[in-house]
Amino acid sequence: MIKTFDTLYLHPALKGHPLARELIERIPHRRLEEISQLDKLSWLIREDPPGAVRRSKYNAALAPYPGRMVEGCPATKGMRCCRYRVINLIMGCPIDCSYCILQGYLNRSAIFIFPELEKVFAEVDQELAASPGYPLRFGTGELSDSLALDHITGFSKPLIGFFRTRPACWFEFKTKSGNLEHLLEIRDVPRNIVVSWSLNPQAVIDTEERHAPPLDRRLEAAASVAAHGYRLSFHFDPIFYFDGWEEAYRNVVEEIYSQIKPGSVAWISLGCFRYSPWMARFFSERFKGHPLLAGELFPVAPDGKYRYPQPVRIEIYRKMYRWIKGYDPQVYVYLCMESAAVYRWALDRDLGDDLLAVEKGFPHPPGWKT
Repeated sequence: MIKTFDTLYLHPALKGHPLARELIERIPHRRLEEISQLDKLSWLIREDPPGAVRRSKYNAALAPYPGRMVEGCPATKGMRCCRYRVINLIMGCPIDCSYCILQGYLNRSAIFIFPELEKVFAEVDQELAASPGYPLRFGTGELSDSLALDHITGFSKPLIGFFRTRPACWFEFKTKSGNLEHLLEIRDVPRNIVVSWSLNPQAVIDTEERHAPPLDRRLEAAASVAAHGYRLSFHFDPIFYFDGWEEAYRNVVEEIYSQIKPGSVAWISLGCFRYSPWMARFFSERFKGHPLLAGELFPVAPDGKYRYPQPVRIEIYRKMYRWIKGYDPQVYVYLCMESAAVYRWALDRDLGDDLLAVEKGFPHPPGWKT
């Protein structure tokens, strides 16, 4: 994990922002550079995409966010989506996973940090005021790891403080890290705060998740926050299909429930490995010869992403679902970016034509009133 950034860039619009000033003092960096046109930090991506991805792990930028900081996770047409509400506080991640969409999607050579929490809180309240009649789920784990940089940003504490007073919605930290110092300092943990870990067998972590903690440390971290009063969730996404996948993933499920009591887990998501065609360039240039990225995948309508064949995905989901439910019959399990047909065949759950059916099935937070 990165201990010191080479350069910390500062947009002049934030020179007077109190949290930005705190972060300048808190974020370890060798050089501070003020720059008003932060899009210039994207030039390297055009000339050397793999180099830009590597460099982005060693530079950070404090910037105002251009647009709404709270957005709905876009659902691919024809796929069922959980409609996670994305809070954009950080773009970029110090962990370096081979399959990560951020290496091509973000198109910049620095980790961007957006300290205007007051905007986030105002926009969340706007979303809650327009709530469609079922509980919403917010989180910071879409464009970065929620906790990998929390030791220097400290964002977790004000987020928990804010959502403590909004108990009718969920807030979720998504992470691979064991960076829990600030979470464990919270007393009287709100019951609508969920801490989730992305999991894979250790063989996958070893080859595909550079700079990420091993599986046993993730599960130890999960057990420690559960003991402190947090709800948990887990994300098997992406799941890789390889010789021995069945034993490998079944062992991970077994390891979860050897340390975590059934009932402590609010939900678990499943999603097979997939990627957009433009990601192939990054895979081929940055991660040559990785066996897990060499499986048979095919472009699938309607989004054209490369996926394992549908029968393979259904087999994986069926077995994962059965193993999980064998330990924890009450936990809510859902699929990430799959069609209603796959839901029907894999989980025996008919979602019909309702694009919001996945989200409506989520457990209700403790403050929700029908």
